Amino acid sequence: MRKSPALTGYLFAFAATLAGSTVYIFSKAAFSEVSLPQFGVYWFSMALAWNSLLVFRKKERQSIALLNRETIQFLIIIGFTELTATTAFYAAIQASSNPTLPSFLRNLEYIFVTLMGIGLLGEKFSGIQRFGVLLTFTGAFVISFKPNSTWQNFLSGGTGLMLISTVFYGFRTIMAKKHIRQVGPTMLAINRAVFLFLTALILMQVMGESFVIPRKALINIAIGSFFGPFLTSVSQYSALRYIEASKTAIIQSSTGLFVLLGAYLWFGSLPLPYQIAGGMLTIGGVAMLILGRQKGIR
Repeated sequence: MRKSPALTGYLFAFAATLAGSTVYIFSKAAFSEVSLPQFGVYWFSMALAWNSLLVFRKKERQSIALLNRETIQFLIIIGFTELTATTAFYAAIQASSNPTLPSFLRNLEYIFVTLMGIGLLGEKFSGIQRFGVLLTFTGAFVISFKPNSTWQNFLSGGTGLMLISTVFYGFRTIMAKKHIRQVGPTMLAINRAVFLFLTALILMQVMGESFVIPRKALINIAIGSFFGPFLTSVSQYSALRYIEASKTAIIQSSTGLFVLLGAYLWFGSLPLPYQIAGGMLTIGGVAMLILGRQKGIR
């Protein structure tokens, strides 16, 4: 029986959620043995190799053949956007005590996607959507709360990096949705990997980092790069072909739950109870935000 386009989109979104949750686990494991530039060179060179395999598909070759000046300009803009967002993202994972924390904070991206939609498309907020935004930001504050902490402490470290990351990821999502018909998912994923690999390579040379890394770190990077920059990116962009970006958000907002389970099984550790509660608030906030938009609740 043939699947409906909407069901196909939801399946891609769920696949992106599962695959995306592994990124936090395997990257955090690798960061215990390698620096950020070392990680970037191996992670994104492997991601480039995985994604390049799809170029041999006829549909993807046709997409490349149709590239013009406008789409190339778009790829450059979204490439630098991805560079900023992804660098801040992995730096946040490296700086966090538990990978579950940045996975919950990643839900801020969906808030920024909605806010940008309002600013760019003139959409309006419903009452339940406003409450969803408040709930999500409250959850983010709870996750990052530390006794006797200041606003400077709140905005520094992993939390500040995730704020930067989610703002740029939000802009990326809006841009990708607008051009997804002209530039396919594989091309977007390859473009992202190229920008990040070249930047990491330059940083390796400037900082004099060694290209020799421990075998265990290499294994973690190989597994994570397949599920992350490859499977997550392709699935996420593919979902945008069939359903709205807002509909993928409500599925992908649950990523933190899978990371929570994975972090416990892999590292044997859990965030503090109030941080888990904050994560639940961010998921609930995103759900209210998206449901309020779909149902038109005022």
